[in-house]
Amino acid sequence: MDFLKGFFLISNSTLKEKSFNESVIFIVEHNEEGAFGLVVNQLEEIKYLDQMPEVIKKGELFKVYRGGPVREEILFILYNSRLHSGFGEEIIPDVFLGTSIELIEILAEENLPYHIYHGYAGWAPGQLESELEAKTWMVMPAQKEMIFHSNPEIVWREALLYNGGIFSYFAKNIKDPFLN
Repeated sequence: MDFLKGFFLISNSTLKEKSFNESVIFIVEHNEEGAFGLVVNQLEEIKYLDQMPEVIKKGELFKVYRGGPVREEILFILYNSRLHSGFGEEIIPDVFLGTSIELIEILAEENLPYHIYHGYAGWAPGQLESELEAKTWMVMPAQKEMIFHSNPEIVWREALLYNGGIFSYFAKNIKDPFLN
């Protein structure tokens, strides 16, 4: 199997676990040791976290994505500013992954596009491959526009529509496009 770094996993809607129901996961790393990704369509409004920079005032609500159920205390940043590429790793063209609080402060001060995630989705060696064989996920190349979509709640259906054909029809007309 080819590794899926830079791809989306689009969940089969039969996954009822909150972390993955109708989710789109951006695969940041995938190799023989396992896989790591961020759920890009689960936006939350949460109160201040201790590890957030002063740019985000204590007690205010702000938008953070739930990147997954693993290590929810860890923060990740997806951003698309080449000016600050030194703070992270480019995963797909113009989408970088960083973890620095300093990066969040810079991006916020300069009003550049970024999303903050807490936690991540992770798979042990061979686990993701088994889930793919079981048709738990559909795979497609990741799209910057979907990662930074202004309405993340519709990204799951948008990803299905993007794939066209039968997926497009089912995304428009059927609750679970994977059942047929």
